[in-house]
Amino acid sequence: MNKVQCTGVDDTYLGLVWQKVVPLLTPALGDGDTIENVLTQLFLKKAQLWIGADEQNIHVACVTEIIHRGGRKYCNVWLAGGTGVNNWLWYLDTIEEWAKAQDCDAMLIDRARTGWKRLLSQYKNDHIVTGK
Repeated sequence: MNKVQCTGVDDTYLGLVWQKVVPLLTPALGDGDTIENVLTQLFLKKAQLWIGADEQNIHVACVTEIIHRGGRKYCNVWLAGGTGVNNWLWYLDTIEEWAKAQDCDAMLIDRARTGWKRLLSQYKNDHIVTGK
């Protein structure tokens, strides 16, 4: 894999990348989520799209949202999907810096898969959701 460059996507460029990020984001959709709703939230500026790409392909897509819970403001990593996690995971630092500039108190990944725990050792589990 070539060097992956990561960046936030301005909504004026969504049309250029959307069809390429849909297959990356779709597996991360949770109950009640639709890919159409994600696109709507992006156009309404209620969510932010981030991508990691090299010269040929987009390898990762991530959608964040600013949420308020318990009197605190969070940047939540709502959806993330892609390949070659070790080639782009470092970019989470840039998203964290962006979140600070938005006056967020903390970061959340409220639907992280269990494998993320070992990759993000600086994050702690606040709660676990278990279903049947």
